[in-house]
Amino acid sequence: MEAKLLNYYQDVLDKISKADAPTFRKEMRKAFKRLVPTEREALKQWFRSACLCRIPDRDLQPSSVPSNGPDQLK
Repeated sequence: MEAKLLNYYQDVLDKISKADAPTFRKEMRKAFKRLVPTEREALKQWFRSACLCRIPDRDLQPSSVPSNGPDQLK
């Protein structure tokens, strides 16, 4: 039963991750509440490999952060 639930959450999270971040977080929390610890670990591994790095390296560009001077951190 748990493997079916894990697969269900992976499918749902995969679809949501492309569109809506707040809903993704909500569904991820719900999945963690319903899954047993071993299934949670499997979901973490899936998330790290499938969802985290969707932006190709060629699309990443550095951005600058404006500075207010040397007293900014005080």
